[in-house]
Amino acid sequence: MASAEGIFEGRLRELCKQCPPWYKNPSLVRLYLLLIAPMMTTTAWGFDNALTNGLQSIDTFMNNFGNPQGSTLGFFGASMSVGGIIGCIVGGPLNDRFGRRPLISGGALLIVGMVIMQTFSSNFGMFTGGKLLLGFGAFIQQCAASVLVVELVHPKQREALSSFFNTNIYIGFIIGAWITFGTFRMTSQWSWKLPCILQLALPAYQVVMVWFCPESPRWLISKGRIEEGRQILIKYHGNGVEDEIVRVEMEEIMAGIEADKTMIKANWQGLKTVLGTKGNRHRLWICIVTAVGSQALGGSFVAAYLPQILDQVGLTSSKDKTLINGMMTIVNWLTAIIAAFVIPKVKRRTMFLFATAGMTASFIIWTALTAEYVKHGHKGLGIGVVVIIFIYNFFTSMCWVPLVIAYPLENVTTKQRAIFFAITLFSINVSAFCSSYLNPVGLAAIGWRYYLPQCCFNALMIVIIYFTFVETKGLTLEEIAIIYDGKESFEEAVHYVSMELNAKHSEAVSHVEEHTEVKA
Repeated sequence: MASAEGIFEGRLRELCKQCPPWYKNPSLVRLYLLLIAPMMTTTAWGFDNALTNGLQSIDTFMNNFGNPQGSTLGFFGASMSVGGIIGCIVGGPLNDRFGRRPLISGGALLIVGMVIMQTFSSNFGMFTGGKLLLGFGAFIQQCAASVLVVELVHPKQREALSSFFNTNIYIGFIIGAWITFGTFRMTSQWSWKLPCILQLALPAYQVVMVWFCPESPRWLISKGRIEEGRQILIKYHGNGVEDEIVRVEMEEIMAGIEADKTMIKANWQGLKTVLGTKGNRHRLWICIVTAVGSQALGGSFVAAYLPQILDQVGLTSSKDKTLINGMMTIVNWLTAIIAAFVIPKVKRRTMFLFATAGMTASFIIWTALTAEYVKHGHKGLGIGVVVIIFIYNFFTSMCWVPLVIAYPLENVTTKQRAIFFAITLFSINVSAFCSSYLNPVGLAAIGWRYYLPQCCFNALMIVIIYFTFVETKGLTLEEIAIIYDGKESFEEAVHYVSMELNAKHSEAVSHVEEHTEVKA
């Protein structure tokens, strides 16, 4: 495959190296404060997942809804993914049609409504239905928020902040886990209603605050609103001045859009442009494999059914289960935060290989310890399982949490980003639904033996990553496109756009000079 080096002679990367730190640039400080609203999107997902675990550990909740088991409990765990599947189907086209901000605000408003519905549910079906629609709203947001962040941040901080984006899921995990730990002793219905109603806070903040955030300049430029996109880059990336970085960014963005022949249309011609080239098929493969891997490498066991796993190894009290869940979320979050700042300095493919190998080895040990505990019942083996789950989560959090968003987004073009990322989220939800629905059934039916196919799948993923993942470290979004599409059409687009921008610049200078002469 073609290398991206040399197309822009590293101009943007060299310019970024000369930039002062973001915290010394007032416009970037303001931009990143505004980006808090979209950056918090994954928190709603994490909060709900934490409640999926935590509420199963609260006796009042389980007794109130008839102690659901098996497939009923499986659908409860998977219901958010069902809503997410629908959200991803409609989210991509809506994102491309209306822009990023309307979907973030609308999805947050739906979450607010469904939180109220869950809190005052009269039966388990109603509660699960609210969870399903909450998933729809959360993934409508996801389709737009992650794309907005990647397309708005300064190129110098893109790798770090796009990796940081998904780590906020752990803020939701932490809040949900520790709230349920704090309320499980309550004997009233508020032991589960209080954690539910507290989900309101963040989406209510997003409904309003996202409108103070600028729209994606890449989306504006792709829709022909070039001057609006340019002004956003000047205001935030140039600190109010059209400096060299802004000019090179504009040139790259416009050249990338000009060179991309993809037609995002719901017809045969549009499908041919998406799947008709080797580069686009490779992109789609990367998106789907990353999505499936994030959900199907064993993390769903811990994410939704930790209480059942702890029951298997003798840790059956509500206090033990909620405390372990709370401690685990904090450790995972710290790991993911550190990884988000390390990832820009490490090769992506190497990170995926190292983390997946660690997850596979951990899962094999996890399986062996569980099997021995079932045979002998030694408490030490049960504690060993908990320790190995922490180690397994370390490898998951260092790679698959931050990069499941960042890696697919940076591998696709501006025109493709909304649709391809919607496909990524769709794949995440389908694989999450399958694993979440099947896991409690499999665990109840055959116990620890259900882990054996998981070990084989993890080993297969290492082979797939080794042979098909590409390296993107240090490249701009437009340079990454060259890896897939080659440099010929891109060089032509650069030449064309450069001539066009130079002509406009010369025209503007001439107009200013004429105006000055008239005044004189």
